Parts: sequence; C-alpha cells; structure tokens
Amino acid sequence: MALADHEKRELEEIERRLSGEDPKFAAKLARPSLFAFLSRNAIRVLGGFAVFLCGLLVVIAGVTWSLVPLVVAGAVVCAIVFVGLLVAAWRGSTTSTA
Repeated sequence: MALADHEKRELEEIERRLSGEDPKFAAKLARPSLFAFLSRNAIRVLGGFAVFLCGLLVVIAGVTWSLVPLVVAGAVVCAIVFVGLLVAAWRGSTTSTA
C-alpha cells in the first residue's frame, strides 16, 4: 500500500530532524546490515555450519586431551546439526511438491 503525499512529507521531515539532531544514529539507520542481504534460510544454514564447526572443534579438543566425554559431546553436536539439515531438506522437498 502506497503512502499518501502528506505522509511522505511527514516522514521526510522526521528524517531531516533526526539527521540534524543525531547524525551518527541517522547514519546507522541509513546503512544496511549484513543480515538485510541474507534470507532466513541462508542465516539458518550459516548458523548450522557455525555450530557444526564448534562441534568439530570440541571433538578435536577431546582427542587432543584424551577426554572421551568431550569427543562424544562434540560428535553428538555434529550429528544433531547433520540430522537437522537432513530433516529441513526433506521437509522442504515434501512441501514444494505438494
């Protein structure tokens, strides 16, 4: 739904006042964030990848220090992320064909 002309003018006036009162804050609002360019699915995949890498680091630390519980914990984290990825892919393929 498009804005009316008077609403556009009001928003422009608010933007000018904000820029005059607090230029740093106005610059922050004008600058897009990294997440604005990524879709929700891309953010989920990147988050899953980060958790998977943390699990691998825990496995490596457990092997290095010869701590079996640490190895098991890291392997469980990696397995959960992998299964979650498979389930998400399966749900995506079943919902797109229906």
